[in-house]
Amino acid sequence: MGENGQDKILSFDTLYTNNHIQMLKILSSYLSPGTRKQIAVYIKFLEFQYALSLTRPFASSSEQFSSEKTFNIAGLCEELLPFCGIKEQEILQNIQNFYKNFENMQEMMQMVEMMQEFMPEGFSPGGDMAGMDLSQIFGMMNGDFPTDINI
Repeated sequence: MGENGQDKILSFDTLYTNNHIQMLKILSSYLSPGTRKQIAVYIKFLEFQYALSLTRPFASSSEQFSSEKTFNIAGLCEELLPFCGIKEQEILQNIQNFYKNFENMQEMMQMVEMMQEFMPEGFSPGGDMAGMDLSQIFGMMNGDFPTDINI
């Protein structure tokens, strides 16, 4: 696990606890094993209760919270990888590959739009590329030139 992942976990844990809960955690190490089990459940209950008390004011303004940070699915997958099993890692890597391919497709679409702006005659029905569809244009961008173009 990377240091960045540890920092995020530590900051989360720090945010959703208070000094009294931390004192109970220290105190639990001095208790008997039977009592330690009971206090552990109580500590988790207190953490849950404290977390709920912190999130209640934000429940009505979820739009404000979601607009603070842009969502990056590839970055999220990368951060989750160290915590996953082999099957889960494969799934996350497939998601990353999907979004990478999607971003590449978006870039190619932008290139096609730029080509249309710079060479409108080439993309018009009477132009040199008449009758070509987008798959043929993308193929040309990858070096696969069709043989059935009407020039």
